[in-house]
Amino acid sequence: MHSVLYRTCRRTAAVSHMGAVTRAASIATLPFSQSNTTAISARTGTPGFQSYHSLVGTDSTQGLRGKGIRSLSTATKASPDEQWRREQERLLVVGSGVAGCAAALIAAVRHKVPVTLVYAGSVPVDCNSYWAQGGIIYRNYDPESGDSAASLVQDVHRAGAGLCVDDAVQKLAREGPDLVRELLLGQHPEFANVPFDRHPDTGELSCCLEASHAAPRIIHFADHTGQAITDHITRAAMAHPLITTISDTIVTDLITFPDPDLCVGAEVMHRVSGKRQSLYATRGVLLASGGLGGIYEHSTNPAGFNALGSSVGLAKRANAKTKDLEYVQFHPTALCLPREARFLLTEALRGEGAILRDATGRAFAKDFHPDGELAPRDVVARGVYHESQKGSSDKEHNVYLDITHRDADWLRTRFPSINAHLRSKQLDITKDMLPVIPAAHYTCGGIETDLYGRTSLAGLYSAGEAARTGLHGGNRLASTSLLEGLVYGAAVAEHVGSSEESEYISNKIRTIVDSPTLHRLSQDEAWWKSRAERYYVNGEAKATRLAAMELLAKLRRIMWNHVGLVRTPSGLQKAMDGLEAIRGEATFMFEQSPTVETAGLRDAAHAGKAVAQAAHANRVSAGTHYIVEDNTTDIANSHYGNDVDSDESSSDDDEEVVVMAAYGR
Repeated sequence: MHSVLYRTCRRTAAVSHMGAVTRAASIATLPFSQSNTTAISARTGTPGFQSYHSLVGTDSTQGLRGKGIRSLSTATKASPDEQWRREQERLLVVGSGVAGCAAALIAAVRHKVPVTLVYAGSVPVDCNSYWAQGGIIYRNYDPESGDSAASLVQDVHRAGAGLCVDDAVQKLAREGPDLVRELLLGQHPEFANVPFDRHPDTGELSCCLEASHAAPRIIHFADHTGQAITDHITRAAMAHPLITTISDTIVTDLITFPDPDLCVGAEVMHRVSGKRQSLYATRGVLLASGGLGGIYEHSTNPAGFNALGSSVGLAKRANAKTKDLEYVQFHPTALCLPREARFLLTEALRGEGAILRDATGRAFAKDFHPDGELAPRDVVARGVYHESQKGSSDKEHNVYLDITHRDADWLRTRFPSINAHLRSKQLDITKDMLPVIPAAHYTCGGIETDLYGRTSLAGLYSAGEAARTGLHGGNRLASTSLLEGLVYGAAVAEHVGSSEESEYISNKIRTIVDSPTLHRLSQDEAWWKSRAERYYVNGEAKATRLAAMELLAKLRRIMWNHVGLVRTPSGLQKAMDGLEAIRGEATFMFEQSPTVETAGLRDAAHAGKAVAQAAHANRVSAGTHYIVEDNTTDIANSHYGNDVDSDESSSDDDEEVVVMAAYGR
């Protein structure tokens, strides 16, 4: 496989043709205050969102050149060989979410390390961080709140089912507030200044309570905090002169040639043109490209490439270690409507007093935990699962979220995007009980790392949802994900920019990059060009793309039916068998027709099989991993979460009985 992994490289500018490539000419940026942004509809068209995309546009070069930003074509001229070597002197960051941007900014600003930021979307805000609704953990400095670093540590451990790594938890609690101030609250002019909600009388940050938190410590921007943060932090990253961005580009493999224990770069593919090439990075590669929630049939993750397990897939193919993949978190309250994608109803709703009720109106959450709706997510999700089985028929929904007792005007102001989405579905947050069901939400495990983001492969780092630091243990505490991205993205940058070990690894990579082997690949590059033209220009990959999409749908059904909220040993074995068959087919399809669809399927197959294997190997139920004995009647006969008036079947092609076959339909 090494011949595939290092097949292309250019002796001229290696990234100038890959898509929208930008680099700032100066560090001066527009003020990040809310008054200096333009409120337009988000690219999703969802009412209630405020967006700042007018600065970026659909091409990250357009709209920026007039604001002090230039393209690579204006860079200082050099010989082709020297220019090529110069471009490899960088940290390659994969993913434009909070973790990726935090790492890029800290590396560039503090340590003057050049960064190339690669992302799959046409704009950098096309990432999973964008969709975080509730907020980000800060610190409530009101003495009456009872908040402290020790209190947060205790809450994280309690939510994590006793499986958290204490050093990882302590690091988050200790470093988090300072990094929020520096990176998000305008303390540093080269970072972001996010307009979080503030109290109208005092001007202090508004801190709300969420499930399993002992104190109100969550700062937010209405109910679309992730959007506000990513809008501002990606603008800061794109404005920095040492950060180059490449849009519409996915990573298909890590480059570990000639040393299988050393990552020297990544193989990438432009998602529109199909152009493939190698990006080498002497300062290492950071995988911050999200989790794998999208490999489930029902998920709160947005559709597309970002949540198909690309980080885990890349790690598995490069033999990097993963850990705790069995701990996939299912959010307890996703809106459940017939034949509709699941829509997240944020934890903040329950933090603000929303009540879980059955079809008769009875509040049931305290049947499962003394904290009721504010219990850890895994407990609440299983409670919702249990109650959902009590409906009198497949067509009757039995679990609802009710916040109608709160003031109507306040609700519309506090949760504007949720209110808008519900109105588009003829529901009213102020009057209606909302039908809910659990859905795949977050990956608590991932690529195994230490506190500096180092993986088992030298030169490879990971941060954010892609990584397993041990922070979450068996279950993630609400609103830790954005803070984790800041803290551990920054940790990678600090290590890359200041450690002797990082410099030693960089010198090893430089030796490989400077070798003549990487300068004799022009004919292979021509081969890739003809391959791209064959499949993208002539359109011969259309049938393969459709086949890949159908196979991905089957994979998602297998994950949902057998590796879902409740698992059995036989179901997991069946999943592993089915996923291995899909993995083999997906690998062949990608080799024959390298497209975004076949690349995504291949990643999902590797990630899905890894999750199933980890779950099958762990027979101890804890946190989000809940396994029961085979032939458990109340699970095998479940009609959990059926869509009302839907005749759709979720069964696999050749299965007689599947666990949770109708779960979430």
